[in-house]
Amino acid sequence: MIVVADTGPLLALAKIGALELLRELYQPVITGPAVYTEAVTAGLAMNATDALILNEAYQRGELVVRRPGATQLAHSGSLHAGEVESIQLALKLPADWLLIDDFDARQLAQQHLTLAGLTVGLKGTLGILVTATQAQIVTPAQAIDLVKALKSRPDIWLSSDLCEAVIKTLQRL
Repeated sequence: MIVVADTGPLLALAKIGALELLRELYQPVITGPAVYTEAVTAGLAMNATDALILNEAYQRGELVVRRPGATQLAHSGSLHAGEVESIQLALKLPADWLLIDDFDARQLAQQHLTLAGLTVGLKGTLGILVTATQAQIVTPAQAIDLVKALKSRPDIWLSSDLCEAVIKTLQRL
C-alpha cells in the first residue's frame, strides 16, 4: 500500500502522542521534501517536541522522503508547498491514500486525481483515528480522547464541528 502524507496529519498526530498509529496502519508513509522541511526542519529550529518525534520516525524509516519530480500542479497559490508536493506525489506514485487535512487542498487533490483517472483515498487526521478504531488498534474511548486532545490544542486547526461529528461516529463503533 502506498500512502502519502502532508504536514498537517503528521504534526497533529505527533502533538497528541499518536504518531505510532501511522506505523500500525501504513508503513512506510511517504512525504515530499517540503513536508520534511515544514514538519521537522522548521520545528527543530523552534525546539518543538513534535518535530523531534517526527525526526525520529524519519530516522527509523517509518516516514520516507521522496521528490515528486517535475510535475506541475495548477492551483490558486493558496496552498503550502507541502500540500502541493503531497498531491504531486499522490499523482506520480500513484498512492492508495493521501493523508491531508486542508479542505482546499483535498478538493484540489480530488480534482487532479479524477482528471488523471486515479482512485486515491483522501483522509485527514480524524479519518486516521476512525480507521485506527475500526482496525481495533485503539478503542473507541481512546480515539475519542485523542479527538478531544486535538480539539483542545490551539496549535491544531481542525473544525470543532467536525471533531464533534467524529466523536459521535466513534461512540457508535
